[in-house]
Amino acid sequence: MGQAGDRSLTRREFEAVIKRASELATSDADGCEGTVDEGELFRIAREVGLPDAHVRLALIELRAADDRQGVVARWFGSATVRASRVVPGDRERLRVIIDEFLVAGHLLQPVRRASDVLLYRPAVEWISHFARAGASMAHTVYWASAKEVRVRLDQVDGASTLVEIAVDPGIRSEYTSGAVIGGLGAGVGVALGVAAFLGSLLAVPTVLAWSVGIAAGGSVALGIVRITGFYSRKRREGVRQELEAVLDRLERGADLPPPPASWRRWVKRQARRFRLELSGDDGSY
Repeated sequence: MGQAGDRSLTRREFEAVIKRASELATSDADGCEGTVDEGELFRIAREVGLPDAHVRLALIELRAADDRQGVVARWFGSATVRASRVVPGDRERLRVIIDEFLVAGHLLQPVRRASDVLLYRPAVEWISHFARAGASMAHTVYWASAKEVRVRLDQVDGASTLVEIAVDPGIRSEYTSGAVIGGLGAGVGVALGVAAFLGSLLAVPTVLAWSVGIAAGGSVALGIVRITGFYSRKRREGVRQELEAVLDRLERGADLPPPPASWRRWVKRQARRFRLELSGDDGSY
């Protein structure tokens, strides 16, 4: 039997071998699960001739497929919005830039500041409520309205870093609760109204009247859930576009912009109304 390396493989044969080897490794009862970080993944892919752009797209598609699992996720979108990209720059420099952008610019409190993971939550809980209100008025979703922001930084090589941003904007919980309350209330109301109308005014048999009423109420409830889910996914897409815009700027090497001055002034006015002061506020807006 020939030794490994006796002959070359075509690209199709190479892909078939890698796919089959992965299947065998997965089904091996004695094999350990193991993990590979994304920086190592990009290095290995580069060594076997796979472009970074293709690997990045495959990762994004994989995460998107995971996010769509479950009935609630399919209707309302996943709770967490993610975006990732390989951008120029070393991990430490990007960590400082992103940290300043989120803390100084968007009023978030750092919960964890590791070399490869950054975790943030609203500095003060009332700020997130103000930010959501301001975001709704401006038809924009701001970072300060997020329940949690997690940033992962994996050094790909000396000149580039994989940046992944995961945001929990609190959108799905708001819309699912609204869909349940609104759909249930409207559905029950329609069911009772239709059943009463058919039973008392049209003398329809009770069983038939209730059957029609329940069907009508269920249709109304389902319609409300579908409409609510549409707007939930639409707002979630707005958050994703905001994440992509930040990654666009990092990819170009541009500075990350602060939030609009009008928004910061609006938050400041709310703070004064409740006799609160923003930490570090020097009044220069």
